Amino acid sequence: MRSTFKILYYINRGKVKADGTTAIMCRITIDSKNSVFATGYYCNPKDWKAKAGEVRDARTNNLLEALRSRIAVSYTHLRAHETDSYL
Repeated sequence: MRSTFKILYYINRGKVKADGTTAIMCRITIDSKNSVFATGYYCNPKDWKAKAGEVRDARTNNLLEALRSRIAVSYTHLRAHETDSYL
């Protein structure tokens, strides 16, 4: 069974905190269904690189990449478990 899977990081420029930072959000899309959540990480909007979905800060980028990896592994595990249940 074919499935589409995409992870997108973005920032909500409309909700900037008093210290000038905004939350980094994550959107997971599977078969045209979306789920959005806050990653718990923050950045300054001028440090956000929208096309790459990254921040200029290497530490935050490493944290986001680790989160992306955990999401991908979880998705793979769920797909494998789903396939096993059909057998």
